Amino acid sequence: MTPAAPVPAPAGVEVFVDVSCPWCHGGLATIRRVLDEVAADASMPAVRLRWRFIRLHDMNPPEGMRTDDQWARYGMDAQQAAAARAELAAFLRSVGIGMDPARHTYLYNPLLAHRLLAMARDEEGTDLPDMWSLARAVWSANFVRGTAMDDPAALRAAMVDAGLDVPERIWTRLADPRDHLAETLADRERALEVSLDGVPRFYVNGRIVPAWRPIGEVRANLRAALAEG
Repeated sequence: MTPAAPVPAPAGVEVFVDVSCPWCHGGLATIRRVLDEVAADASMPAVRLRWRFIRLHDMNPPEGMRTDDQWARYGMDAQQAAAARAELAAFLRSVGIGMDPARHTYLYNPLLAHRLLAMARDEEGTDLPDMWSLARAVWSANFVRGTAMDDPAALRAAMVDAGLDVPERIWTRLADPRDHLAETLADRERALEVSLDGVPRFYVNGRIVPAWRPIGEVRANLRAALAEG
């Protein structure tokens, strides 16, 4: 009898996303689609996914700012800001994701939402929403509903409205600002360690793959990076 060929170890794929980043709002759709395609392709390695929830640069000011003010902080004049907004809107349309600028009028510090997502990621229980559903609900609460991402009660209400049952123990833990803070900040340290240049990004086999580009480009680059393993 011919011995069975050894099963290769799953490829480690890290996905870096930021709740305060509108490109990540659309990027989630691209990320899920290309990963689903990889999972359905027998010629591709299995993937072991690790979520990383980060804000790469400190929020300044820490409490956040009006969305109309953020472009100037990026060094853009009014014309450049208008062009950036148009580019973002075109990207979101290309992946079928909506955003409501009339509601999303404030850029909140995302740390609370990142702690919530990291807690759910690291929980061993089976009574939590799956990460894709929870992530989509959080990003939609921010960019579609304009929910205050730094308000635990508002974030909890948004999850209920999304039809998600996040266990009481998670909300109790989230009320303590120290709970899961180190683990959440470690995701940012990991981003700095691999010299991440922005979000949304994959990191696989030592290669950074932007996930905000057209889906065909993301698909090709992710597959190439997986093949290098």
